[in-house]
Amino acid sequence: MSGDDRHLPIEAARVRAELSIQDLWLRYLALGGTSDAFELDGYLNGVVQIETFQEDVLAQAANEGLSDIYDAARVPLTITGPDGGDADPLADVVAQLLGRRPARRDREEPPPVEGAC
Repeated sequence: MSGDDRHLPIEAARVRAELSIQDLWLRYLALGGTSDAFELDGYLNGVVQIETFQEDVLAQAANEGLSDIYDAARVPLTITGPDGGDADPLADVVAQLLGRRPARRDREEPPPVEGAC
């Protein structure tokens, strides 16, 4: 893709992520972009050129917008442990590394009794 039409996929990502020009511009600024909103609007419409680095910052801002919208639509996985309860794989790995048994998550542990040895 030539530098002259690089704005096309960024504009398509902006539209797909349902970001206004202002929303994209704010994301772009947060990532260190230096162009103003009018320049970005002109760039996205193919009438203004911006530096390659600024294009990359803008592309990252658009990609993050896409990520936010698609991550929100993801279906969570249900991982169950061998005992049928919810598993927390990271906690189990840490427990194994520390030489402890993984905690069961299907019931609460009773609170410690004060004064007991």
